[in-house]
Amino acid sequence: MIFSARAMVMAVAATAVVVPAAAADPAPACGGIAANPSLEETARNGAPDGYVFTPAAPVPPGTPPAKVPKLLSEPGFAVDGQRSAVIQTPDGKASTATQTEKFVPGGVYTLSVSTGSYAPGAGPATGLRFYDVNGAQVQETKLVADHDAADGKLVKQDFPAATAPAKAASVKFFATTSAERLRWDCVDLRLAAYSVKKEVQNPATGAWGPFATVTAGETAHYRVTVTNDGTQDLTGIAVQDPWCSAPFEPFALAAGANKQLTCDHPDLTVADTGHVNTAKVTGVHYPGGTLGDKTASATITVLPPPAIAKIGDFVWADRNRDGVQDPGEPGVADVKVTLKDGAGGTVGTATTDAGGKYGFEKLKDGTYQVCFAVPSGFTPTTKDVAPDDRDSDAGPDGCTAPRTLGGPSREDFTVDLGLVTPTNRIGDFAWTDTNGNGLQDAGEPGLAGVKVTLNKGTSVVTGPDGAYAFTGLEDGSYQLCFTAEGKHPTAKDKGDDAKDSDADPATGCADPRQLGPDKRDDQTVDVGFA
Repeated sequence: MIFSARAMVMAVAATAVVVPAAAADPAPACGGIAANPSLEETARNGAPDGYVFTPAAPVPPGTPPAKVPKLLSEPGFAVDGQRSAVIQTPDGKASTATQTEKFVPGGVYTLSVSTGSYAPGAGPATGLRFYDVNGAQVQETKLVADHDAADGKLVKQDFPAATAPAKAASVKFFATTSAERLRWDCVDLRLAAYSVKKEVQNPATGAWGPFATVTAGETAHYRVTVTNDGTQDLTGIAVQDPWCSAPFEPFALAAGANKQLTCDHPDLTVADTGHVNTAKVTGVHYPGGTLGDKTASATITVLPPPAIAKIGDFVWADRNRDGVQDPGEPGVADVKVTLKDGAGGTVGTATTDAGGKYGFEKLKDGTYQVCFAVPSGFTPTTKDVAPDDRDSDAGPDGCTAPRTLGGPSREDFTVDLGLVTPTNRIGDFAWTDTNGNGLQDAGEPGLAGVKVTLNKGTSVVTGPDGAYAFTGLEDGSYQLCFTAEGKHPTAKDKGDDAKDSDADPATGCADPRQLGPDKRDDQTVDVGFA
């Protein structure tokens, strides 16, 4: 077909005689999404010499001559100084002007026409026809024109509004299917329609599309685009997206305009893979009513993160027992370290090096626990008393609290253990050796107020019962010396070490005692005074 900006559609019946209608002034507004279609229209003053009509498709072989289409010009019918020609078969059947229009699923099509030429008794005119993907018609709109050509006036007539049915895939505008004379002086096809598109960004390329692959721990970036596909303004547009942290404010769109909305979903996990994120658009109003809701979706595939996480650090001798890695405190070598997963299963083992360092690498994101095999003769120092990179993290059982690796925290070199040796104790008893035999006999009382001095520079005084003790001592050799005003020690080493006197009568000091792994509590250093 050849279409003009202001076209005339005319079908000619062989026997009809119609007087052309006078042109109305001014003409009504025309347009919308439909150009005014017409049948084949020639140049001014009739068809040019040598014009040959070529059908859009070859005429099938065997077509009777009466059915072969040809160009027909009617010199007596002039519009705006032009003579029109139509395609007609010899038996008087006129062709129909059609135009394929923009198709939007669910769109509402409103067709208005103005006619100044109509033959009474003509059949209903076809406005729109909807077709499925196979070209089969699924819906059409018709209108019986109620305007007589004799009055010479343009009259606007509206076809019923048509919503594109679910099965439709295309729509065409038909000027007329009547063999009577019917002219559309003006056509206005309005479309109320919108579309919605949901996309997710590909982190590797930055491109937007309906699918994307992301890595666990990353953020999915979503975008919703709402487009006004029609010729009428839309208002009240509301977008709902379950993965957006805050709702969007309703908005309006002018004809042909679009609006993009974005939101993010952080901290993805492998469990999110295959998630279909669906946005819903509701409340879309056009001047004649409300359009139906629409949805659009985007799907993500979440890959496990690469096994690049690391954990470790340091085992040291906490000599001052303060739970802090102080300068000069050395690392402890050959301590076995076991790494466990969140379920308590063993992931791997390591041993501290000469400097007390250990580590685990190429770990998947997840939760881990570090357990230290505390060497014999040591105990864990107090935990969590300083910043995490300088304190001890293991409890009395040698195990730390679970640590999570992943995302921005794929390396943790703060899992440490401070070791201390058990403390020692020494002491016991000063008594009045009534018979001076150097033995604790029945009835001999404890002696209070005796000063006991430790060779490390500290001293205590015996209590009312004569007892004394030094506690919290490091491994080493210790000597005790005793003094009591006006008294002197009795003979030493005269019997069982737990029952005799141990101080030299001349010096008041006992022999040195060794405290350590072999003996951590010595409660046998006694002294008798006379």
